[in-house]
Amino acid sequence: MDAIKHVEALRNSVEFAALTRYTNVFDLFKVMGVSSKELVHSNILAAFMRADEAHGLGADFRDAFVASLAQMRCSGNPLSLRVLGSTKGAKAKVIRELAHIDVLLDFPSLRLVIAIENKIWAADQHNQVARYQRALCDLYPHYESRALVYLTPAGRESSTQDLASDVPVYFQSYGDLATLLHSYQSEATPSAAYFIDQFVTHVEKTMSGNGELNRLCWEVFQQSEEAYTHLVKHFEYCKTRKMTELFRLLGERLEVDSLFAEFASDMETRFSTNTDKQQYDLDVRLRSWPKGVWVKAYKHKWFGVFPFFSDVDLEALIPLLPSFTQPAHAVPDWAGLYFASSRFLVKDDRCVLAQGDSVTQAHIDEVLTRIRDCFREINNSLHASARR
Repeated sequence: MDAIKHVEALRNSVEFAALTRYTNVFDLFKVMGVSSKELVHSNILAAFMRADEAHGLGADFRDAFVASLAQMRCSGNPLSLRVLGSTKGAKAKVIRELAHIDVLLDFPSLRLVIAIENKIWAADQHNQVARYQRALCDLYPHYESRALVYLTPAGRESSTQDLASDVPVYFQSYGDLATLLHSYQSEATPSAAYFIDQFVTHVEKTMSGNGELNRLCWEVFQQSEEAYTHLVKHFEYCKTRKMTELFRLLGERLEVDSLFAEFASDMETRFSTNTDKQQYDLDVRLRSWPKGVWVKAYKHKWFGVFPFFSDVDLEALIPLLPSFTQPAHAVPDWAGLYFASSRFLVKDDRCVLAQGDSVTQAHIDEVLTRIRDCFREINNSLHASARR
């Protein structure tokens, strides 16, 4: 059987159909655009840790989470089994964002505190985990037991921990967390049980690759190893074609979408790509704007948007766009570019999707809305300076 027939047979197989159904299942987190939002995931984790939340689990999941630390990889001196098993029946304070730590479990009667640092795709800041280890000692100086859980998609170790610290660091994967939460699904209220099912499926599809997804992929592989090999071999081609077509669609939508009806006759675009690095840039502007002012939609690592001008145009733009140029704010990681906006000073503000290769048409919709908002902000600033 030749390669084309192998791939066609795989596409028509029962196993491939089952994998397709699973990967296309409704994903609440994807629809809401929060698949990689650490803030959202930390809020979810904190909610299930609180005994008085309306999930029906009481403190059972929280206590099971603490006990599960005994099975995790750990750097430093781990907490004793006695300490890990002592939380049953104990009251806990669940705190968000104390000293920038995502989640804190504080057991005052036990003099035990456990911090959870949630890292989905972002890298550590300088000495971040070491700072949190010190913060636990400073915040809870009289506690006998302190620990930090470093939660990531694959359970990777942190490069910023202090190996000499008395605070041990445990390394947990989202797959392990999802498996633990799933084991308590039957005890939850109906609405919480449905949410847990959504969350576990979301984690398996986007982060861990554990459980059902592994099984389905294995069945597809067994059905046709040769066709599977062809799919892997042509993955880069497919990824390039997908992104090229999505940016073509973005350009077409700029021309015909009702969001831009008032600007349609005044727009110009330019498109550039570096397929070796999987980088795509679509810049758009109004011809009535001063030279050098653009709005960029891009997929490098992120899929994002920001309005900009270059350093060579800065001096000419000072009297025309004073609100953006006095002072001018450089775009992080983009040499020679400055924001043509007052709304993008936080780096993450330009991000629509952290894992840009996973972009969908829903993200295109969000990008179009952001571009339209940038158009209006630039126009308002130009009109304001003209009235002066």
